[in-house]
Amino acid sequence: MKHFTRQICAALLLAALAHTSQAQPGNCRFTDAEALKNYLKPGQRATPLIMAHQGGTEDAYPGNSMATFERTYSKVPCVLLEFDVRATADSLLVISHDDELALKTNGKGLLSKKKWKDVSKLRLKDPYGSMTEHRIPTFQEVLNWSAGKNIVLIVDKKPETSITRTVQMLQGTGNLYKSVLICYSLEEAKLAHKLAPQLMLALGFSSAENIDSIEQSGLPLEQLVALTPRDMQEESFYQRIHNMSIASSFGTNGGIDTLQTTESRPLYQKIWDSGGADIICTDNPVLVQSIFYKKD
Repeated sequence: MKHFTRQICAALLLAALAHTSQAQPGNCRFTDAEALKNYLKPGQRATPLIMAHQGGTEDAYPGNSMATFERTYSKVPCVLLEFDVRATADSLLVISHDDELALKTNGKGLLSKKKWKDVSKLRLKDPYGSMTEHRIPTFQEVLNWSAGKNIVLIVDKKPETSITRTVQMLQGTGNLYKSVLICYSLEEAKLAHKLAPQLMLALGFSSAENIDSIEQSGLPLEQLVALTPRDMQEESFYQRIHNMSIASSFGTNGGIDTLQTTESRPLYQKIWDSGGADIICTDNPVLVQSIFYKKD
């Protein structure tokens, strides 16, 4: 009888461990186009995917810095790492949320009007405006770092930045199959799809009319991610997106992320429980990770 009981306990333990491994998305290695597409498909998980806006800026880490990317990658398994790509005056692609340097660095003027030799000397500010020792990384630096890592790159190529060069660099560094390119128009999305037919794309899904246009665009819907409005929509809005086999992302950056933890924790949970968001895009990825992937 004792032997039989031990067998049952062992079986239950193995089942529990198997469930835990499914809940923790730590084994995402994308070697072809189908792998990422299937991973992002909606309706197949018990917890949300976590997108780190600018890499995650909690605990005074500056957005879009290598230190921030390293920290988030080490703490959030298979994080969707979002960052912004811009070009300097001498056409080097770099990582920066804003063109106006004074907003996030100790520099002045427009990044797009400065050469890399000057931009490379600047230091980044933390979310509270204090100066740090961290500097603006290049796109190449981020792509070299991410190659071979279990990570999804959410590449926010700003409208004035070359799609062609961005896609070529993703291809040339072996990062194409682990990337989602944010596009600001259907025209951009169509060009990106022409350049790299297997590439996953993210588009704004803002209204029923907007969704109609996307549905009629000829783009492969199963290769899209929907960036939805900051305010929660009617259930039917998200249901339509899910019926198209498209995952939806809900942004809490600038909103819920700014609240005290005691206030924000139940709100993150409410977003997920509503059934609208497959992905939570947040400045606080480590906090959101702790809410949905609790350690035993």
